Amino acid sequence: MSQQTQSSVLFNLIEASAGNYRQYLISFWGQLILGYLYSFGHFDSRIAGFILGFIMPVLWILLTYRYVFLKAKQNVRLPFPRWMQTNPGNTLVIVVDTIFLALIWTMVLTGLYEAIWVKVIFTMIFPVLTLSMLRNLVIYPFPGKNDKEENEKDDVTRE
Repeated sequence: MSQQTQSSVLFNLIEASAGNYRQYLISFWGQLILGYLYSFGHFDSRIAGFILGFIMPVLWILLTYRYVFLKAKQNVRLPFPRWMQTNPGNTLVIVVDTIFLALIWTMVLTGLYEAIWVKVIFTMIFPVLTLSMLRNLVIYPFPGKNDKEENEKDDVTRE
């Protein structure tokens, strides 16, 4: 798959989940309500747990950090450490988060550890926070790196 095709798929997924306020609300409330129902035993399905607690959070982690990576390549100033804006740091964050979620959900879905608070954190809180972080990145108008230098020059000349 070419780099441009990957970028367009990425931006289509971002648009579908957090690209506008309506899509964000649907994703937000859908994850929150379904996560609540799963966490408190209103439906007990391993497939639902896997999708709500692993697939959706991994998707939003991937979209968030790849969005950061692509915006950094466009010289957009972002509130992330520089190492997270370039590879291999960007990929490392995605891989570590994915491995962490895989370990948690392996324990939950195999029955080794089924505490409700773990299900709540990983089907409701963590996914909604990650989705909200993605939404904020999409709507916040971060200035370009060159814009900051120009603004600083304007501030100095005004004084």
